[in-house]
Amino acid sequence: MSAIRRAGFRARTLVVLIAATAVLLTATACGSSQTAAGGSGTKKLGFLVYDVGVDPWMNVAVKTVEDQGAKAGFGVTVINGHNDVGQMSAGMDQLINQGVRAILLAPSDQDSMVTAVKRAAAAKIPVFTFSLSMSAAAPVTSFIGADDVDMGKEQAKMVAEAIGGTGTVALMQGILGSGPQLGRTKGIHEALEQDYPHVKIVEEQANNWANDKTVSLTQDWLSKYGKGQLNAIVAQGPELTAGAAIAASTGRSEVKFIAQDYPADARAAIEKGQLYGTINQSPAVMAQAAVKAITTVTNGGTVEKKILIDTPSITRANVTDSPAAY
Repeated sequence: MSAIRRAGFRARTLVVLIAATAVLLTATACGSSQTAAGGSGTKKLGFLVYDVGVDPWMNVAVKTVEDQGAKAGFGVTVINGHNDVGQMSAGMDQLINQGVRAILLAPSDQDSMVTAVKRAAAAKIPVFTFSLSMSAAAPVTSFIGADDVDMGKEQAKMVAEAIGGTGTVALMQGILGSGPQLGRTKGIHEALEQDYPHVKIVEEQANNWANDKTVSLTQDWLSKYGKGQLNAIVAQGPELTAGAAIAASTGRSEVKFIAQDYPADARAAIEKGQLYGTINQSPAVMAQAAVKAITTVTNGGTVEKKILIDTPSITRANVTDSPAAY
């Protein structure tokens, strides 16, 4: 979860397009929107997102928070940070001044919003981080997301299975310095070194979770490594579907492709055999967990410091029984 983890994606399904349109149509000139459920006397919930409208995964998450928040009695204000630290910080102040009951935050990195979170804490407004974790210096009530290290380890297991436990791998990382990139990179390296020592990473570059960069890297690596020289390409997001299609169209089906996240086009690519597999991190499930945690705390209860959703592996063995996450 997903710029950041997936920033720069193109919308790939009708569901995603509808979700993105819903968010964009409600945006105001200052970059925030109020859901239809909001109004006088309604509890206020702020959702501050590093960027809105460009990442299909996050668009689904935003729409789910709005819908689930309304059912829980919240008027949800979504603020678009436009991938700018200054705008993110100003958005935090806007929500504090509005007197929201809680703030859900999807930060662009682990450190840039620490001071802003401290301002919210001083105003006695609980802050919950969503999908993208922050450093321990931030007084966050709870992180709702996935175990990125574990997701990286699951990718290592999947790639080892795909290539028979020995061979060479090229790794595409997300945006460098982001929580998911750091965790997933750590996980895959640790698992390969400890459990699959005959699988070696020979290339490692950032694709910034962008389709165009993914296609470019795939083409470069397939050109650099002839048949038999590169056994797999792994990416930390679903954009690798585009790279797998390039390989299939050029007769390089011997290279196995392992992604993360599970949109409809990734499911179709697994069914076709272009994508070996992926790790399913559902934005809707994560958003539902976030609203549930926020509701509990604002009603006077307590929650765990980390709330992690399940992230099952998807391959051709179980894709038929596994609907796409978005």
